Amino acid sequence: MDLELCAWAHDWSDRLGSALERAVLAVAGQILASDVVGIGVATDADATSIVAFAHSRQHFEEMIAEDPEFVIDAKWHLGEWDLAIVGVQGIDDPLVPIRAEAERAQQRFTGSSTDPVAVPGLREFRRAVWDSISQALTDSVARGFFEQWPNAVRVFLPLDADISGDDIARWNAALHDRVGTAEFREFLQIDTV
Repeated sequence: MDLELCAWAHDWSDRLGSALERAVLAVAGQILASDVVGIGVATDADATSIVAFAHSRQHFEEMIAEDPEFVIDAKWHLGEWDLAIVGVQGIDDPLVPIRAEAERAQQRFTGSSTDPVAVPGLREFRRAVWDSISQALTDSVARGFFEQWPNAVRVFLPLDADISGDDIARWNAALHDRVGTAEFREFLQIDTV
């Protein structure tokens, strides 16, 4: 990785972890902690739109009732979840400055092209962002942050990104115990280890 990008990612990571935790608290705080069945963070394909999600037990149960054969998808695919920090009335989104900084950094390290194939440095930039998010969430697990939602799975998912399931599984490995890791790998449709 480019030394300048590495330095930016290290500096940005210092602010990222606390912002992610505040965003998760804000979105999950919309319902009782015991009714939260999922906590997650997603990005878009270019890794600049970073969003915190939560999944309510009621929504999860409604999804299962509608399509019982897709339980694993309802459980793990946060793109299907019902609560997101973006656009919620009355809640300040602590990820606004984080997204803005990521967008500025993307422009700085990759240029202004909108064609991801033609953008030099985009792959390295995305990896730096995704690795930073994964590390921030891993640190939150180590501090016990997620224990306030004892019934919740934890997910980090780059949405609509051309990225391998193995990479996604690696970024999520520290978020689960062995059973959760195996189930998440099944959701990703990759072999269990």
